[in-house]
Amino acid sequence: MKNKGFTLAELLGVIAILGIIALITVPAINRSLSEGREDLYETQIKQLEKGAEDYYAEHLSEMPQDINSSSCKTIDELQKNGYLPLDIKNPKTDKAFSLTAEVCVVKKGSNEFDYEVRINE
Repeated sequence: MKNKGFTLAELLGVIAILGIIALITVPAINRSLSEGREDLYETQIKQLEKGAEDYYAEHLSEMPQDINSSSCKTIDELQKNGYLPLDIKNPKTDKAFSLTAEVCVVKKGSNEFDYEVRINE
């Protein structure tokens, strides 16, 4: 009568193969998650800049007038005025951005402006 089971050698072989697969896939998955977090962070920064652009488009008198001068608004101000969502989070820390962080518009040329996010966490 023959036994209908796996031998110890067969089980160890399967476990070894699964271990090798795990060694290959886990770093790739971690790298993918890290890159996703970085991409989401960049998207959040762009959203902060877009909120400031929308604010200054409606408040042209607050735009900087001199080259290399800047005008800044805090995230709190932009949220209270409806230019940013209230639940915007920093994916790197999984916490809300500091309400005192600023989004600034800097005049670079006669009609050229640059938006910068200054996070003070």
